[in-house]
Amino acid sequence: MRVVVGSEESRDSKQIELERHLEAMARFTEGLRGNSALPHHCTMILRSPASAPAQALIAMQDALLSARVRARVILAKLEPEDDLRQLFASLSALSPNEGEAALIRWARNSRLLDAHEQVTYGTAMCWSGDAMRRDADKRNPLVLLDLDAPDAARRGQLAFKAMWRASADVPVRLLYARRAAKPSGAYERASDAPVTALRPHLQGWPLVRH
Repeated sequence: MRVVVGSEESRDSKQIELERHLEAMARFTEGLRGNSALPHHCTMILRSPASAPAQALIAMQDALLSARVRARVILAKLEPEDDLRQLFASLSALSPNEGEAALIRWARNSRLLDAHEQVTYGTAMCWSGDAMRRDADKRNPLVLLDLDAPDAARRGQLAFKAMWRASADVPVRLLYARRAAKPSGAYERASDAPVTALRPHLQGWPLVRH
């Protein structure tokens, strides 16, 4: 079954889009109850980590983890950086034994940006949005959500595999929070390090040079 979704002027479109993906993801995880086939997979081709499907994945991390869902993501943009780090943290939580290169890729080649945003939820649900290069404020508000559609999901997964091969690794430094720099001259002492008494200098302590 295909659902064609239009825009609603009465409410914020970004919030509506997020709610739709939260609903789709909840439907996906509910349908996995009692299914012994493991693992289940979700693939995403997205404009940025701020896209609604990515935000839904972050919000639904615990439910996806309980349903033993694994996810992989291709991004056209790596900003905002905070959203990128949160998205990667969720992907890592779902697949703790996988490295960065197996979970997230960057569609940095400009020729790839004509591809449409797309998400597959398992083997029977597929969502399609607008082209990744389109400005978020100038997008076509119509999107397609295929439910109980294994053929559409299979085509979406094939498209994802082709995009994955054509995409690049995400620089690892962007995926982790930066450690705060220590002030100049700062030092650390191990908690179990012995404390050595200081012997005053023969000329007195402290020694002041004039």
